[in-house]
Amino acid sequence: MARALVLGAVTGKRRVAARMAAAALEARGHEVLLLPTQLLSGTYDLGTPAQLDATGYLLEALARWKEQGIAWDCVLLGGVTGMAQAEALCGALEESRARGAWVLLDPILGDGGRTYRSVGEEQVEAMRLLLSHADVATPNLTEACLLARAPYGGADAQALLDALCAGSRGVVVTSAKTPGGGDAVIGRDAQGEGFCFPFERAAGRHLATGDLFSACLADGLLRGNLLSQAALEAMRAVECAIRGEGDTSLPKD
Repeated sequence: MARALVLGAVTGKRRVAARMAAAALEARGHEVLLLPTQLLSGTYDLGTPAQLDATGYLLEALARWKEQGIAWDCVLLGGVTGMAQAEALCGALEESRARGAWVLLDPILGDGGRTYRSVGEEQVEAMRLLLSHADVATPNLTEACLLARAPYGGADAQALLDALCAGSRGVVVTSAKTPGGGDAVIGRDAQGEGFCFPFERAAGRHLATGDLFSACLADGLLRGNLLSQAALEAMRAVECAIRGEGDTSLPKD
């Protein structure tokens, strides 16, 4: 069993973001240390939520855990409230890496060619900063284009990987397009080995699939898998969850 530090938004209604990541990792036998970057009463599509920036609390919690000698094997970081919080987290991420943990960044910014309602340019810049402190990143196609400053409609998949893998970083783009127009999970590991796994897009709207994918990818890496194998397993886990199978259910709309 490994120990994972999960940082992200904690929602009161709907198991998405950090709650989904924590549930998926725990279902796979890992211990989870969960710290909110912010508290939200619900997701934005339900209406503007009550919200609380948790920067002070999470930094104090990290300091207390350091005093108590509590360490972790990886960090899974999702959404942040803005640049100030991102800058505050950079030191903690580098300290974790110095102690042997690796950092997976799930840059929660948007989907379908648009940013989420709560995301502005400051959050995009914050994620670009955090990307420089990550060992692995799992953007969807929209987020990959935002991070790489590339146009969404005509972005070349390999050019995106070139931009995002700079600094010997592994990247998995969870919703890329194949040359034939199909859907695929594509990526490249820190050694430059690429991969492409086509999939059939499921009809309808499915919440928290990106959160589940990142957690399952982290699980695979914690078990010693190569990035390509971990990505393939994570893709299959999401497909199972959409069908209502597997050990982690997706939230209902």
